[in-house]
Amino acid sequence: MQKTYRRVSGLLDSDVDVSIEPLRLGFSLCFRHDMDRIDAQGLEAFVDGDHDLPPSTLFFLEDQWRRFPDAIRKLSDKAHYEIAVHSEAKPTPWCWSLHQLSRWIERSYGRRLKAQVRRFESRTGVTSKGHAAHAVNNYLPFQGWINWNIIENCSLRVGLDYVSDWRLPSRVAEGEPFPPPWPAYRRRRGDRSIVVLPTSWDDKFFFYSYEDHFMRATATPDVPYRPDVLDAAFRSVLQQAEICRRFETPLILNIHPWHSVSNGQPQFLELKRWLTNWAQDADVPVLTCASLCGRATSQ
Repeated sequence: MQKTYRRVSGLLDSDVDVSIEPLRLGFSLCFRHDMDRIDAQGLEAFVDGDHDLPPSTLFFLEDQWRRFPDAIRKLSDKAHYEIAVHSEAKPTPWCWSLHQLSRWIERSYGRRLKAQVRRFESRTGVTSKGHAAHAVNNYLPFQGWINWNIIENCSLRVGLDYVSDWRLPSRVAEGEPFPPPWPAYRRRRGDRSIVVLPTSWDDKFFFYSYEDHFMRATATPDVPYRPDVLDAAFRSVLQQAEICRRFETPLILNIHPWHSVSNGQPQFLELKRWLTNWAQDADVPVLTCASLCGRATSQ
């Protein structure tokens, strides 16, 4: 009876037959840029201001690589950038709410994610080594940990090398301190595996908290940004950096360039410049997500 139950669970539950292996990738700095809301003109402005800074990973939404694929393709010709999918794969128009049936959702989500990656590569001519989910639950119907099990398992199914997750920043309100970062790890199922690169810090630090509902609902675009917090943001990143150094894991920062290049908020990319100078002085390597994944393959 127990054998039958385990066999049925393996067909239905997304978290069955999965193992997690911690990785020691060494301490480094990694700039993740979610390119949300950037248009072709904004992308050009971003590249003009970023060309003298270290390599970074840019995640593009489907709407963007449908509208200006040539501009994205040109970026891939430069060793300066890694280009990857900012995925929005939706599982189905309907949803199950029982986590014991999550394997069904995983299969459907995996098919749609695979199709989205193929469309990205066909449109841009760029091979996506990994992806980053656009939303923390990415339209999945379960509790957060179950949704991320599905996202990671589907990334493994599709054959991607890594997934850059956003679970840690999602746990705090905008403008609030971040909890300690998590080490990178490998998710394995059978003979397949994928590297998971947790995001350690996010630019939501620059905003007023979501708790200020009235202000955020009625404000002009510049008001939700907290004034004069660049120094505090820099200190916040360095606190996370010390923990990452002890864990021997990369410090992965998520910065949305749109706020600087299209909405008049230079502090977002100014922080990147400050951290680049700090990394050079401290002899800390600056790597892309794909480069970090390359370190993992040697383990």
